[in-house]
Amino acid sequence: MELLKNFIKYKSDSKGLKKETLELYRGDIKDFEEFIEKDLLEIKKEDILKYIEFLKKNYQPNSIIRKISTIKTFYKYLLEKRMIDDNPTEGITIEKAPERELETLELWEINNILDTCTKDYKGTRDRLVIKLLVETNLSINDILKIQISDLEMSSYEYIFNDDKGEKIQISEEVSKDLEYYVKNVRDKLFGGNSNLVFFGFSRQSFRARFIALGKKCGIEREITPNMLRNTLKTMVKYNDEINDEQFFLDLKEKYFKIGIGDD
Repeated sequence: MELLKNFIKYKSDSKGLKKETLELYRGDIKDFEEFIEKDLLEIKKEDILKYIEFLKKNYQPNSIIRKISTIKTFYKYLLEKRMIDDNPTEGITIEKAPERELETLELWEINNILDTCTKDYKGTRDRLVIKLLVETNLSINDILKIQISDLEMSSYEYIFNDDKGEKIQISEEVSKDLEYYVKNVRDKLFGGNSNLVFFGFSRQSFRARFIALGKKCGIEREITPNMLRNTLKTMVKYNDEINDEQFFLDLKEKYFKIGIGDD
């Protein structure tokens, strides 16, 4: 499939996209070709509209938006390379999915979960990850990428998110917790020469442990780790302050003053 191969190479060379993004492009075009069963150079607008109707019955709105966006990018590329005379995606638009209300946890629920964490090494780790999720607004994947060398370089005062080029200041309490974990707990759980703070811990493992903690402390509704980071994010979204960044910092300070993380 030389056409698709050249397109992926073009996107890789010109945009420097990640491998995962390029694989999404490849998969989206292949899915479209398999459905339409036509030469990609002979596609008409009606073919794409037919495909959209199929997607609406089988995919979530955000996935549909991504797939059609990929197809539009693909045919724009073909037009620029003069492989086609007309762009069959011209004039085709997809409505954005309605914004879902973020699911959050109440302050008392977070405190109860923290209180339920065991006092052993694994419980210490769980408690620290929960505090980081609440305070930094990072995802669990980002938390699991935190490196010891970065923490040491900043005297444990900042978290570095290399994927987004972010430098996030953390509270004095969490800074001390991180340093204690690295120096006194981490090697008791998983040895080795890894530079990762939470080496040997996976997103799936934390999710399972977090859900179990919620049930153990009496939270009846279904909870997920994402709800931790959504808590502060939602408060920032609905604040009336002009300076969102300062509001976020003030809010974090209030959160940790009134009890989150007190052992």
